[in-house]
Amino acid sequence: MNRAAPGLLDGVNHVGMAVRDLDVAAARFEALGFQVTPYSPHAAAWKPGEAVQPLGSGNRCLMFPGNYLEILGSADPRRQAARVAGFLARHQGAHIICFDGEDLPAAEARLSAAGLATSGILPLQREVETPEGTRTARFERLQFSPGDSPEGYIQVARHLTPDFIYQPRHCVHPNGALALVDTLVLADDLPAFIAKYARYAGFGPAEKSPGRAVFRFASGQRLTLLDLPSGRAALPGTLLPMAPCIAAISFACADPEAATRHAAASGATVLTLPDGRLMIPAEEACGLALLFERTP
Repeated sequence: MNRAAPGLLDGVNHVGMAVRDLDVAAARFEALGFQVTPYSPHAAAWKPGEAVQPLGSGNRCLMFPGNYLEILGSADPRRQAARVAGFLARHQGAHIICFDGEDLPAAEARLSAAGLATSGILPLQREVETPEGTRTARFERLQFSPGDSPEGYIQVARHLTPDFIYQPRHCVHPNGALALVDTLVLADDLPAFIAKYARYAGFGPAEKSPGRAVFRFASGQRLTLLDLPSGRAALPGTLLPMAPCIAAISFACADPEAATRHAAASGATVLTLPDGRLMIPAEEACGLALLFERTP
C-alpha cells in the first residue's frame, strides 16, 4: 500500500456494518460469493488509560489484501450488545468508516490544530484464529467526535499485528472480488461534508461536480460523497437509509459479471447502474448496497 504523508489518512481500512444476527448475515454474504472469516470477539477501552474490556460483540469479515468489510454483531443476537443495539436503533447496515493512519500521534495533532475533537488514541483488540492457533490482534484507534459525524462512527486506526488480520487464506473469494475500492456516503449538506472530510483526511477532494465529490487516497481507494438527488440517481433500485448515511461500497473485480453470477444464482437481484457498475440492492445484503466494478 502507498502511504500518505505523516498525519494524513492513507485510505479506508474498513467499512463496518451492524446486523441483527451475525450468523444469518454471514450466510447471506457466503451465498453472494464471498468468503467470510470465523467469529472474532471484540474488546476495547473507551478512554485513554482505561483497561480493555469485552464488549459482548464481535465480527466476521470479508477480507482483502489491504482492507475489509466488517460485519459486526452481538455474541448473542437475543441479547444485543449496547454498541450494536445503538447502531441497529437507526437501521441495519453500515455505520463505521475506519481510515488507515500509520502515524496516529501526528494525525491527532493535525486534527487538534484544525479544531476537531477526538477520543484520543485508544486500544482495541480481538481474538483471531490463525493457522498457528488463536492470537490477539491489536490496534490503536482515534475516533472523530460522534457529534460531528451523524453518518456513522468515523475513526482512523493503525494495525499493530497486521499479519493476524490480513491472512492470505481469507482474502480469496469465490466471486472474484479483489478489494474494497469505494465507499459512498449520502450527505444532507454536501458542502459541509466536503469541508469536514477534507479536515479529516488532511486534503481536499480530487473530483467535484454538482452533487458529488470524490476523495482519492494514496492507497488508491475512494470516498464518494453524494447529495440526496445525486445519491438517488447513482443508486436507483435500492432502499437508502435516512441521510446522512453510509449507503454503499464498491468492490473491484477482474470480471464483475462473473462475480455477480454468484449472487444471481442465490436468487439475489443484480442491477446495472448508470455508471456501468453492477449492484446488489441494500435490502438483499443486510442493509448495505454492494457495487461491483472492473479493476482498472
